[in-house]
Amino acid sequence: MKIKASLHIHTTEDAYDGYIIKYNVFELVDKAQELGLKVLALTCHGRYVLKKKHLDYAKVKGILLIGGVELELNKTLISQDDVVVLNCDKTIEQVKTFKQLANYKKEHPEIFVLAAHPAYGWRYAMGIKKLLKFIDLFDAIEHCWFYSKFFNLNKKVERIAKKFDKPFIASADAHIFKYLPTDYAIIETKELTTENVFDAIKQKKFINVTKEKKIFVLVLYLIMNNLKEFIFYPYKWWHNKKY
Repeated sequence: MKIKASLHIHTTEDAYDGYIIKYNVFELVDKAQELGLKVLALTCHGRYVLKKKHLDYAKVKGILLIGGVELELNKTLISQDDVVVLNCDKTIEQVKTFKQLANYKKEHPEIFVLAAHPAYGWRYAMGIKKLLKFIDLFDAIEHCWFYSKFFNLNKKVERIAKKFDKPFIASADAHIFKYLPTDYAIIETKELTTENVFDAIKQKKFINVTKEKKIFVLVLYLIMNNLKEFIFYPYKWWHNKKY
């Protein structure tokens, strides 16, 4: 069967960006069903938020909801290395470095590690050097939604993925619903299970569906992304206290 999958998604429960996100996990599942998505990965920053009630709701809607987290490794005041870990549990929150993640993966071979937007963000991306240094740690590399006809760092990352025979898979890194239907993967899998989905990705049995963005959209995103922490900081603090 061929199914649509998005493996990097944030919701209002997110400890870092949740204060600017307008939908919770249940609303995300509803939207995914509307768009025909069959696999979702819940990957909030730094915190594992998936609960049984979320899984039960998604199952009723015919959607495989995979628990995960976007780890903020080697975090300082000015930088961090973002890595998406899927099929984990709350213990993943204790992982703070690449070395710790490697050890965690040895103890939990069922997890799936995705190099999140490795060439993008500068403050939030691991960068090409670390991608190459820790390449064996990653099960796949993300095709980032943030690109246009005139600006596309995905091309360099794709060459690395090909060189090291790593799956290069598209994701929306969704903070708004806008990019859920524009950036995702169509995976060919035998069954709608986490294990089968991961196996299909590792065997590259998928195609990416992506769409170029207008350059002014990317520029506006960068401006707003840098301003939000200063403008909305008091609200961010209050929001995160709720969760």
